[in-house]
Amino acid sequence: MEKEQELIHLLKTGREDAIKQIFDRYYVDLCLYADSILKDRYASEEVVEELFITIWLKAKDLTIITSLKNYLYRSVHNNSIKYLKKKYTEGKNIEKFMIHENEFNCDASNCQFENLITKEIEDKANAILSDLPDRCREIYILNRYENLSYPEIAKKLNIDLSTVKTQMSRAFEKFRTGLKDFLTVLVMLLIS
Repeated sequence: MEKEQELIHLLKTGREDAIKQIFDRYYVDLCLYADSILKDRYASEEVVEELFITIWLKAKDLTIITSLKNYLYRSVHNNSIKYLKKKYTEGKNIEKFMIHENEFNCDASNCQFENLITKEIEDKANAILSDLPDRCREIYILNRYENLSYPEIAKKLNIDLSTVKTQMSRAFEKFRTGLKDFLTVLVMLLIS
């Protein structure tokens, strides 16, 4: 316990060797623990790596009431559950669209309206993207088009992970608001 308190103190003072020691000591076990929840090695590694990045970036503000080990395992548990919820939600949305996939397979006689709607949605989405503030747009493009994770974006742009999350949240809200009417029409097409 005394060794853990010393590591936490060194971490808060910005000592890189502290995060390295914590990483070396816990990384493999945390990945195994995450994998027992996620059943996906790659996702487990990503969850654990994001935790270490967050700890390093927020080391000065870190508050650990229990032991360091308990803090790490609890964080991995919570982040794994968040990951599963996000994956489940995304999966449900994709599943809804795939159920109606055949309705999008159309011939020249019944495709004109669907093509018009698709074009309008693309145009509106492009307009929303170009209207985003520069930093927000850059972060969104790195995530959605270049498939970089939030920690990778934070590292690449030399910004806080929380900044990336905030900017992505703002971008999603702009798209959600801007495409709301189109999505209603699209849903109506799917269920008709």
